[in-house]
Amino acid sequence: MNYSTILKELYSLENVKFEQTLVNMKVLLKKLNNPEKRLKYIHVAGTNGKGSVCAMLNSILTNAGYKVGMYTSPHLKNFNERIRVNNRLISDKDIINYYLRIKKYVTNQTFFEITTALAFLYFNDKKVDFAVIETGLGGRLDSTNVIKPLISIITNVGVEHTEYLGNTIEKIAQEKAGIIKKNVPVVTAARGSALATIKKISNEKHSKLYTVSKKTIEYKIALKGEFQKQNASIAIKTIDILKNNYDLKISKNNVKNGLLNAKWPGRFQFLNKNTIIDSAHNPSGFKTLFKELKNIDYNKLILVVGFSDDKDIETISKIIRADKVIITKSNNERAYNPSTIKKYFNKKSIIIKNPKKALDYAKDIAENNDLILITGSIFLVGELT
Repeated sequence: MNYSTILKELYSLENVKFEQTLVNMKVLLKKLNNPEKRLKYIHVAGTNGKGSVCAMLNSILTNAGYKVGMYTSPHLKNFNERIRVNNRLISDKDIINYYLRIKKYVTNQTFFEITTALAFLYFNDKKVDFAVIETGLGGRLDSTNVIKPLISIITNVGVEHTEYLGNTIEKIAQEKAGIIKKNVPVVTAARGSALATIKKISNEKHSKLYTVSKKTIEYKIALKGEFQKQNASIAIKTIDILKNNYDLKISKNNVKNGLLNAKWPGRFQFLNKNTIIDSAHNPSGFKTLFKELKNIDYNKLILVVGFSDDKDIETISKIIRADKVIITKSNNERAYNPSTIKKYFNKKSIIIKNPKKALDYAKDIAENNDLILITGSIFLVGELT
């Protein structure tokens, strides 16, 4: 099997129904001799900011000289981005080799379960000092939740994936707090009823809870946007706890350089002086994004937008304030039909199905001080960068 054949086979498994149980994941890992049991983890859940926090932690730890694996999802441009060691993406050759090692044990596992097992196996073979692991969906029943980490992180809690996680903040917080393990410290920037839920569960598990509220930090950060200061505060607090609990050798200079060198493309990123991309895809993300836009001086906002089929477009459409909306569709099988999206926007919104043509049109109508924003789906953002 070659690389493209394997990816095609893997992606075909995205249609395999997730059974909402960890049994299939545990069965597969047992057949692989449980590589997940031999690593030191930082486990990151939350509605938004997970990837940015992972990227910052990864950058700080590698700057301190540690060998660090990082597992995130989804990818922006290519599958290999999901699995990396010291910022080096897993190679096509390794994807082939590791997939073939796993395939013979696969029964009815999903795309994400197989990919997660592949990451554990790869990180174990590479003998990483730490593995920074981002949850895929929720926490309690997420395929990554078969590990006992050194520390758990819940960045924040907003309404998303209600068909799996529940339709209230409290229910969603309970699902995300499912990553909390007995006697393992927890860091969160959650607020209100979500924080109350996380506190209750951390108390039940005898896990010390650290809350982060600082939005001003003493370090400069590479990732753009005021919201990234809170993500940086979460990363800094996590590093402080790890240093105190495990006597890690991480200096203030490592933290400083790590935050300055952290990279996480597709998040409030300027492609040029008047084109910005952002992977916001849920109401909380859009609220943060449009709050951030208030800090930018521009005349008209031209929106190039597309969504996946599980997104709360009705709520998101009420948050969006744009002078022109161009609706498009990414080349992803879960991409929502633009005609359906259009129902939630005013009559002046237009449909240009091809993303590159949609962006070209936005550039054609944009004047000097106008801002073009590409958002709604990480898949769309990936295609246009």
